[in-house]
Amino acid sequence: MEDPISIKKLASEGTWSTTKEVLGWLLNGQQRTVSITDQKFQKITSQISTLRRRRRVPMKDLVKLQGKLNWLSNAIVTGKPLLGELDMFLHQHRHQTWVTLPSNILTLLQDWHLLIQQLHARPISVHELLPTSTPAYQGWADASTSWGAGGVWFGAAQPLLPIVWSLEWPPDIIQAIQRSHISINTLELFTILAHHLVLEAAVPTATLHHASVAIWCDNTTAVAWANKLRSSSCHFAHRILRLLTLLDTVPTAKRNAAKALFIAATTATSHGVIAATESERFRFWTHWQNFLQNTFPMHQPILSNYPLPTRLALLGAFAAFIRAGQHQPANKQVSAQTVLLALRAISQTHMLDGQPDPLADEKGQRHIILKRQIENYRRHDPSPKRKLALPHIAIKYLNVTRADNNPRYQAIHDLCTIAWFYLLRVGEYTQTTQTARRRTIQFRLEDVTLWNHTQVLCSTLPLQTLLSQCTAATLRISNQKNGRRNQVIHQEATRDVTCPIAAIIRRVHHIRQHTSDPTTMLGTYFTGHKHVAKQVTVTDITTALKNTVQVLGLARYNITPADISSHSLRAGGAMALHLGGVPAHTIKILGRWSSDTFLIYIQEQITGFSAGLSTQMSSTPLTPNAAIQPTLRLLNS
Repeated sequence: MEDPISIKKLASEGTWSTTKEVLGWLLNGQQRTVSITDQKFQKITSQISTLRRRRRVPMKDLVKLQGKLNWLSNAIVTGKPLLGELDMFLHQHRHQTWVTLPSNILTLLQDWHLLIQQLHARPISVHELLPTSTPAYQGWADASTSWGAGGVWFGAAQPLLPIVWSLEWPPDIIQAIQRSHISINTLELFTILAHHLVLEAAVPTATLHHASVAIWCDNTTAVAWANKLRSSSCHFAHRILRLLTLLDTVPTAKRNAAKALFIAATTATSHGVIAATESERFRFWTHWQNFLQNTFPMHQPILSNYPLPTRLALLGAFAAFIRAGQHQPANKQVSAQTVLLALRAISQTHMLDGQPDPLADEKGQRHIILKRQIENYRRHDPSPKRKLALPHIAIKYLNVTRADNNPRYQAIHDLCTIAWFYLLRVGEYTQTTQTARRRTIQFRLEDVTLWNHTQVLCSTLPLQTLLSQCTAATLRISNQKNGRRNQVIHQEATRDVTCPIAAIIRRVHHIRQHTSDPTTMLGTYFTGHKHVAKQVTVTDITTALKNTVQVLGLARYNITPADISSHSLRAGGAMALHLGGVPAHTIKILGRWSSDTFLIYIQEQITGFSAGLSTQMSSTPLTPNAAIQPTLRLLNS
């Protein structure tokens, strides 16, 4: 044996040991596992955290991180498909010095952070990295663009009766293939994945533990993707590859639990908005797909692989298409807000699918070209005509004419009074479609608390007792439009004909006479000899308000029935508070506004309530500033 080339390396690394550190890897010869050193773990995770925190980062830092993740993918097989998405992003921005990390890349970095933590906490066995000399099972798989896919499995090191399977493509896949949205390469790779799943369902789980399988496929691209577990050109491919790697890392016994978690996450994402918002996104995404199919049939709905000028051209054309109303039978021009909603639907669908926002520029903001196009539409839109605030005299009229023998009109008039004083949204006290998923939960019997100064009153007391003793009432809303939960609104009794506390007591007493269910809505009334429960609707409220305005002749104050809706109650209460000298921030808290939108009602309608204000302003006493007193006296003389 000759002399060692480096005495220094012989002294530091040439000693015998069951564990060895080689180029950042920590090898355990006794347990036959691979991990990374603490130093490498801290360095790489710190770099990932820094990039995720900054969002806008130097391109060279991202390239360096890509090299480190490439190195880690030798042991973290499940991370290889993620690198394909990073490769695509780096290629698209290869000429830039600084880049803004989109949501899909931030999610990718988060996934890698978790994978590195797992490797550091649980070293990986070499049996999971190296194929066995003889495959346990072998088979062939193939796909067709016109029909479907299929394959056959045979035994190799493990005995197995031949298994033949086939799968016919569903109509939506056939349609996507015909539009060239899905390539034969993607179909062949999916067939390899399906081939794996068939085998897993047919053989004992123990025979697949640390075992290799052989699959023959005639598509060289799909074979290359499967061998490298990486694709730098196809989004569909790296998702299928991700599933392939999960087959090797998630135990079969825990697949159902993992599947349930994925379904729960998808459901939570969908329910994170109200049903109308989600339905709107699907509707405009369908219009986008139909627009491309009919106008630009060679282009795909997912725009991630297109250069920026192409994306902007397609999105601008679609915006013009929506603006002209060509997505609807009437072909009537729509507002700029509708165009913005359509573009936002495309943006949200991309991001929910893990793709970068196609509307965003390098800084992550909506591109200036699209901004200017929307702004041009907005400038040519007619001025919005908002509904006017309802004055207190209308509430007084509703209470004076309240019919004592008609439960429906009693409920409508009481709810109008409550909504005006408590600044309620109409969805908080009226019935909506049962099947719609909404964030707002209507006020129920259990949400009402009646007070006699500082003591709580029992809501089952006789009506006259409650009317005489109750001094205030609190409403607690479980959930509302802006997502804030368990907020309370408190008002005190006025002891006049429009007293909101008396209206609440009448609602509670009427409901208590027919049911003890605490979840009964305040807008419920019982009618007929069978005491059938019915609900006050938005139409009921709007009709009552319009009739009141008509009877009172409020047109002389520029308030016509056409200017009134159910929202006029909330606006009217805010207006009355403002004219009563209540500070704006107090009105905002009482109305549970999350922004200053309530000021719109006050600013636009203040002229209708400002009679005599100019006289009061001109009669203001002289200013206390002594420096200008002589001048003011001269002017007054």
